[in-house]
Amino acid sequence: MAGLEPKKRAKKDLDKLAKIISIFRSLGLDKKYPKVLEYAENYGKDAKHFFDKGDYFSSFGAANYAYGYIDAVLLIEGKKDEHIL
Repeated sequence: MAGLEPKKRAKKDLDKLAKIISIFRSLGLDKKYPKVLEYAENYGKDAKHFFDKGDYFSSFGAANYAYGYIDAVLLIEGKKDEHIL
């Protein structure tokens, strides 16, 4: 994502987070790992808050923390599929 302006990069990460949370749910992992989903959603809310305030750096960071939680479970569960993420 080199070269993207901060706002576009943060927006792209928010969209990516929404997609991976949707995938997490569709795989039924929200039932097996409800706390992970809770943490990811809370970081996602923080990311949206920072984005709305114009703090794109913090938005990017919070979105990536959230993404990391979900991504780790997908790896553990053998469900990480690069072409859908």
